[in-house]
Amino acid sequence: MENILKYLFPPKCIFCGVQGDIFCETCLAECSLLTSQYCLVCDLPSENGNTHERCLKRFGGLAPARLLCAYSYSGKVRDCIKFSKYGARQFLSLRKLCMEATSVCAEIWGSVAADLCLPIPSSPKKLSYRGFNQANMVAEEVSRSFKIPLRKDLLVRSRNTEAQHTQSREGRRENVKGSFAVTDRRELAGRKILLVDDISTTGATFLESARVLNEAGAAEVQCFALSKREKVCYNSPAYARA
Repeated sequence: MENILKYLFPPKCIFCGVQGDIFCETCLAECSLLTSQYCLVCDLPSENGNTHERCLKRFGGLAPARLLCAYSYSGKVRDCIKFSKYGARQFLSLRKLCMEATSVCAEIWGSVAADLCLPIPSSPKKLSYRGFNQANMVAEEVSRSFKIPLRKDLLVRSRNTEAQHTQSREGRRENVKGSFAVTDRRELAGRKILLVDDISTTGATFLESARVLNEAGAAEVQCFALSKREKVCYNSPAYARA
């Protein structure tokens, strides 16, 4: 039936309008893959996205071991994520982007060692307003591509938070403190977890979620983000030493 509907009503690219797909290959090719990976804690370049040793010590070993990101949060990637909040067609374009990202990343990275894949849960307020959680869609594709069992029930939001985009870096970390909880510690004990979200900006949400999971007994927490907001440049002495 889906194929018949596509034949009768060919989908159009939400960006250029060409018929054939909701996010055409030409526009997908304009999405910027990240050429470098970054430490989640200090946001400085890091080999394979591994968290620097000094940064792990700073968080008492409760920070994620690694952050992997597919795209730069810019151009059509940024627009696709923003548009996905407004309608079914735009939401389908996000799935197309997720499929492309995980396919490319699987070729580049090979396998990702994890026992469970968990999406960052949306707040009840946002879920009620939008009716969906973007991180769930990204996690579904990551789970399928890397063959990691998906669990959407083990990490939940324990309270609503203020909008993150209005907060400073430190403000974001304070804003999300105490906002996550696990539902079954036994399911997490000794497991390697892959946390998934659509965007990593300051890393505050990943850091707080990982802290909760590590305290619940997880053996290791890694993170995957569909996109990452990059700094314009790195001119600090710390970058030169990294």
